[in-house]
Amino acid sequence: MKRIYIVAMLCLVVAVSVVSATGANAPIGVDTAKGKAQDFLNAPDATVQYQKTERLNLGEYYVFGTGEGQVYVNARTGVIERATFDSARKDCRDVRLDRAAAEVTARAYAEEKYSGFAKKSMQLTRSDLVSHGDAGSEYSYIWREEISDVLTPNTVVVNLNPSTGEIVSYIGIQREIKCSLEPKLSRDEALKIAAGQFPGIRVTGATADLSVEYTRPDVQTLTWVITMRGEPEDHVLQGGLVVIDAQTGEVLMVSPYL
Repeated sequence: MKRIYIVAMLCLVVAVSVVSATGANAPIGVDTAKGKAQDFLNAPDATVQYQKTERLNLGEYYVFGTGEGQVYVNARTGVIERATFDSARKDCRDVRLDRAAAEVTARAYAEEKYSGFAKKSMQLTRSDLVSHGDAGSEYSYIWREEISDVLTPNTVVVNLNPSTGEIVSYIGIQREIKCSLEPKLSRDEALKIAAGQFPGIRVTGATADLSVEYTRPDVQTLTWVITMRGEPEDHVLQGGLVVIDAQTGEVLMVSPYL
């Protein structure tokens, strides 16, 4: 299983202070976006209240509150790219739904909400029961489109309640690929650079995956995403996550295990 879902989520939470240029179209307007949110919820009469406009590396969004969560509408395309359903988190302490049944539910939701899901080469990169301690747990499923052995930004995330099977949250990103998928930096070269970020590490294992990431607002970069593991020192795990520009060799991010 590929281990790059951590990086895939970075572009969803890093806010920026510049105006996004995602898409050539002008913003669709708040009223139109509100209608898109209601359509997504399958509830044309649902109370949907505009909260703010938010700009992330992936684009510009109108954020609406639904009383039981939030809906993020892409301000240029009108596509719902994120939704949360707080009421679905109730009674999530008991695991009554097995993993196979949960995946079927998550996949069906992805196929319903994400245009072209069944026609793309969507790879399941995460399938976990995630514990939140006293707050309960949730099943989490992440799919990413793969082209020529490269994972793209086209991502679907579906989390659901392990007790009731209700959808807790959804993310659906779909973008045209605008960067080269041919790396200039080889896998071995990338692994050497990654090892250099952890002086003295005695490597016991590593994964290296090619992935297109949004490293700046509206800028796609082909990267090597490397998870490096080393022999523990004083019972402390060594290594971590390293993201490297696959064209230039620049280290874009280092995240040690501790």
